[in-house]
This record gives sequence, C-alpha cells and structure tokens, in this order.
Amino acid sequence: MTEIIDYLRNLISPVTERFVNEQHTLFLVGGVVRDSFINQKIKSPDLDLTTNATPDQIRALVEPVADAVWLQGERLGTIGLRIGEIRMEITTHRSESYITSSRKPSVTFSLNLEDDLSRRDFTVNAMAFELDTGNFFDPFNGRSDLENKILRTPLSPSESFNDDPLRILRAARFSAGYELKPVQEIVDTAKDLAERILIVSAERIREEVLKLLALENPTKGFEFLEKVDLLPKILSFEFNLDNQNLNKIFSLLPPDDPISRFSIFFKGLSKTKVKESLHRLRMSREERRLIENIVDFLNFVSNGPKSEQWTDEEIRRSLDLNQLNVEESINLIVASDLNVKNFLGSVENLKATENLLSFEPSLTAQELMVLLNLEPGPLVGEILRWLKEIHLRDGPISVDEERNMVMEQWGK
Repeated sequence: MTEIIDYLRNLISPVTERFVNEQHTLFLVGGVVRDSFINQKIKSPDLDLTTNATPDQIRALVEPVADAVWLQGERLGTIGLRIGEIRMEITTHRSESYITSSRKPSVTFSLNLEDDLSRRDFTVNAMAFELDTGNFFDPFNGRSDLENKILRTPLSPSESFNDDPLRILRAARFSAGYELKPVQEIVDTAKDLAERILIVSAERIREEVLKLLALENPTKGFEFLEKVDLLPKILSFEFNLDNQNLNKIFSLLPPDDPISRFSIFFKGLSKTKVKESLHRLRMSREERRLIENIVDFLNFVSNGPKSEQWTDEEIRRSLDLNQLNVEESINLIVASDLNVKNFLGSVENLKATENLLSFEPSLTAQELMVLLNLEPGPLVGEILRWLKEIHLRDGPISVDEERNMVMEQWGK
C-alpha cells in the first residue's frame, strides 16, 4: 500500500467505521489511487469514494460526522461532504451512459464494485482501495498500464465512448498529462465515434478543453484530437496548427493561463466566427471578452502598419486591444508565429520612452466629478474616454495636464 493511501485511510476512518458497522463496503477510487502509484502530489483535497450503500443510506451515515453535507448529486447517487479540510464525494456503485441523442446520461446503480470500475473511462482510473481492509482491487490491470504508459479502456472502446463520448476528449488529456500512449483500438474507435461528442453538453466539453490546456504541455493531447478529427467538431472550424507551433505556444504561454493559450487557436478568424465558436462552447462572458480581445490584437498586428513603419499611436492602440502587459503581448505574438519583427522592435523602442502598462486616464471618475461639479452620469464616462483617446493618439499625459485639458474643453 502506498503511503498516500495509508494517510488517507486514517483521515477517512470516522466515515469508514460507520459504513463497516452497518455492513456496507467503502472504497477509495479515481485519481488519488492512480496518482498514489506515480507519487504525484495530491493537487486537490477532494476524494472520490464508492460504496454499495444507496444514496439515502449514505446520507444517513455521514450526516452525524460531517461538518457539511451537500446533495446536488443525490439524484445521480452522489453525496458530498466535508470533515475538517477534507472534502469527499461518496457515490453508490453505478454505471452511467448516454442513450440515443440525449445530452443527459442515464444512471443505473449496482451492488458490485467490478461493475462500477468497468464503467470508468480508462483502466488507470479503474482501481480501488477498500478503506477498512486496505485491499487493492485492479480487475482491469490499470497499475500495469500506468507503469507501461498505455491508455486503455476497461470495456471495449466502443462501449466506453458510446457510454460517454466526452471520454474521447479525456483520452487526449490523459495521453498528454500522463504520457500514456492510446492503444490503436482507442484511436480507431474515437475517430469512428467523434461525431457523437455533439450529444455532450457544451459546458462539459468546455471544462475538458480548459483542463487539457492547463497541462504543462498539452501537445500530445492535441495531436490525438487532430488524429481522430475531433477538433473541428468542438471548435466549428478547421484546426491548422502543427506540433512545432503547439510546442511554441505552450512553452511561451503558462499553463495557469489556459484562456490565453486557447486564444491562439482563433487567430485569423473573423469576429463573427470567433463569437460563434465561443458561444457554442458556452464560454463565460469574461472568457469570451478575453479571447476576443486577444484575437483582435493578433489580427490587428498581423495586418501590419498603415504605412511602412509602425507609428507610436498604432503600437498603443494594438496593446490596448488585449489588455495584457507588454511581455504577455510579445509572448502572444511569438507564440502565434507572426512574422512581425518590426512590430516587436517598435514596441521595445516605445517602451523605453513611456509607460505602456495602461492607457487609462490618471484622473478618476470621482476626481473628475469634483473638478467639474458633476453628478454621476454618462458625461463622466464620455470625458474619461476622451482623455484616453488623447493618450492613445499623442502619448502620456500628466494628471495636471489632464485637469487643464478637461477645464479648457468642458469647464464651461
């Protein structure tokens, strides 16, 4: 038994005792079991457990010892709870699958651990530790696959991907995140069933794409997705970045900023196409704003200056489009493989003479209202936009200059 599992058994023992006393089984499953064998640090305190107890029985057993209980997943057999800093979800043994074109999976409960493990996405996730005895269950040889860097499904890929087509996308993340090589049957089946991803909710697809992009280097995952022709179905346009481009993107843009990484995929697309794709993925309003701004910036730069050289005003306006700092903007350009050396040189020259962090006025709305004896209203925003426009056009303005210009233009 791994030290991590031994440690977790002690933490969960108050819950385990209650299940054992009522003659119910309780197993630790999922990512923590997988990661314990490769000595990965547990990134999240959330734990997944499975049992032969029904949701009603789980709830009755945990409520007396839990600091908090949540029931959002009760209909699907899951009860969530927190004891101290430890959060866990306990789920009745189950299998779930999509039927026909429904976007909601159907759930069937089971009394058998192996049935539960057989319906999990990959063998490396189909391992379990029984919490009271410490016995290890690995009916589909997930530990061996983990050691040999192989990605397989417990049942046939056809059954697995038909049960939940999102697993095709998860295969990309696991191949990249754990350097697992999908067996050929997974590749062939994923390609045959790629169209089935469209029955999965856009929210689940979006979450999985961002998880993939948050890996240190997701290149192998995108290589898999391209091989099985899944990307055009997710993004609603053809994907045309090769591995060399991808490696450059992921080396220059950090994994803690998956949105910036994702924005590169939309380079060169029209505003309409970008909006359509982001809406289709149900990206949040803030995510859409960030990506659209970055794409506007990249398209602005790729179109080149109006004359032979970039003017200071063009540089300021381009940097203002994406609302990132100069270094991040430069990394975006290099990662996008844009041939704009003269732009980068112009940025460096301007950076040496003025602050390019922000082009917003130094005067605040409150100061402006006091200066002109104004009430809050549209005029305040109009004046602030006017000051910003002067900054973008002519360069930095001191706060005293702003006051003088405002009084001269608006004081009357």
